[in-house]
Parts: sequence; C-alpha cells; structure tokens
Amino acid sequence: MHITTPFVSAPRRTRWAQRICAALVASLGFFTLAACGGSGDDDVDRGPTTIEVQTKLHGLYWDASAAKLYLTDDDVAANAIKVWDGKDQFTVAYPLPAMQAEQRPTLGQLTRAGDGKLYVTRFGFGSYGTVVAAPAAGQPYNLTGLAGDRRRLPLTPTADGKLLTGWFRGGGSGPSGVISEITLGTGTQASERDLITGLSKPAGLVVRGDQVIVSDQGSGKILAYSLAAIRTQPSTAAEGRLVAQFTSADSLDLMTSGADGTLYFGTGTGSLYAVDSQGGFKALATGWPGIRGVAVDNANRRLFAAVGAVQADGPSSIRIVPLD
Repeated sequence: MHITTPFVSAPRRTRWAQRICAALVASLGFFTLAACGGSGDDDVDRGPTTIEVQTKLHGLYWDASAAKLYLTDDDVAANAIKVWDGKDQFTVAYPLPAMQAEQRPTLGQLTRAGDGKLYVTRFGFGSYGTVVAAPAAGQPYNLTGLAGDRRRLPLTPTADGKLLTGWFRGGGSGPSGVISEITLGTGTQASERDLITGLSKPAGLVVRGDQVIVSDQGSGKILAYSLAAIRTQPSTAAEGRLVAQFTSADSLDLMTSGADGTLYFGTGTGSLYAVDSQGGFKALATGWPGIRGVAVDNANRRLFAAVGAVQADGPSSIRIVPLD
C-alpha cells in the first residue's frame, strides 16, 4: 500500500481532520469520531503527517504506558534523548554523557528495558561504541565492560531483563556482524557474550516471544532464531530461518514489531515496509528521504518514522503513518 496522501504539518493536519470528521458527522449522523481517527481521543494525530524537526534523528521509542514518543538527537550540540509533546515540540528529556572533542555522538536504537531505564546504542566508529543508560532519576551513563571497537546499531530488551544488541567491525576481510547479549550488573557494569555470528551489518533487531528477528543490511535478509536455542548454542547467519529477502541496495535500517507480530522498518532508499509473520511484505510508503528509526503506537494504530533531511543542512522529520 503506497501512501499518496500529501503530508502537512501536525497542527494544520489535525484541524483539517477535525473539519472533515465534523462534516461527515453532520451529513451521515451515524459516522463516529473513532472512525475518523481510530481512537476515542480526538486529539490523537494518526496521520498521514509530517513534522519537521531541527535534529539529527535516528532512534525512536514509543512508551505505551506514558503515551510518549522519545527520539535520539545526534547533533553535536544536542547529544540527547528528546521527547515529543504530541504536537510539534521536542524537548530534551535526557542529556547524554559528554563526548570528547574529536568524537561524534551518532546514536542508534532507543528502547526501554524491564528495569525502567531507557537504553540507546552509540555507534562509536570502531573506538568508543557503547550502550548508554538513562534512568528516570539521576544522570545517564555509559555502560562499562563493553568493547569499544564494536560499531553498535540495534538494541532490544528480553523478557528476563537482558539486552540484545547488534554490531560489526569495519575493515575486515569477511562478515563481522554479531548479535550479542548484554547482562546488566551492579552500577554501570555490564558483560556481553556473542549469540549469532557471521552477519554482515545487523541493523534491525526484535525479540518476539522466543523468536529473535534480525535484519542484515549487508545481505538484505531478515532472519529468525530461537532465543532459547542460541543461548544454549550460539548460531550463525547461515543457520537463521529466512523470513524475507530484500537487497543490500535497500539498506535496511532499525526495526520494530507491532502487537500482532508485524515487523516495521525503513530503508536508506526511502521506503517504509511492513512484514507479516508469514514473510509477506508491503510498502507503506516510498520515495521519501532515507528512513532510520521507527516506532509503533499499537493503541492508536499509527507508526512513527524518523526520516532524514532532503538536503544535508535541512530539517529531518517525524512522519506519522496510519496503520489501517
């Protein structure tokens, strides 16, 4: 399904939707507001909407319990996790640990673990890759005990309080992509062990029950594994069950999962996809600038996408896509 409805700013689109709904109610009588917006809350913008934002976007996380959208800002002057006010404002929720002068923030997937903390990967360019923790109270901090030469992108929690992350090393002669499991210790301490090796560049990562779903940017493959099995015996890229096949040119990026198990992700070529549990996929949008992170609001049946700037010095955007 290719979305062809033009995207406009959030406040303008919300007013437009309310006028259309009001006209339909007046003319049809039985037509409900829920039918217009998919939610009993008339203030929820289900899209299609584009919200321009002066940030370097990457990771997104929808906090269903608080009904808040969090995002990462890679700009050197920001280096922060921000929160959306539901309209068109984004404010700093968590300033992240300061970088050295020659380092770039470059953040990846954003998620919340069972301990209530937000976690985000820092790419690190082969020198200072890490995972940053942001507690509800106190200062965010880098996890210690993790190898800094790992270029980190995806991150997702497990039901038993651990984190899975994907990373790769550059400049090698063969595939260096790995999915590893992080065990959180006391204070800032953490340890890590490899679960899946032989990937090219793992970009998306989802845990769905016992299934671990990985998208490999270098091969264009989406692969599935049993979490219990790879914890018992580490696996390889060749041993994964193929869920869907794209190409390396698509440049798959960060991934999330809906309540029904549908996978959502964007590509560097500007397409937004949904993949069902049987591996069938459809394009929700095409022709956008490169897409980074995605987040799904199951209650209101909408998807958020972090979309890059059209021009290098231009604004990025959050795009809201209705899912029905």
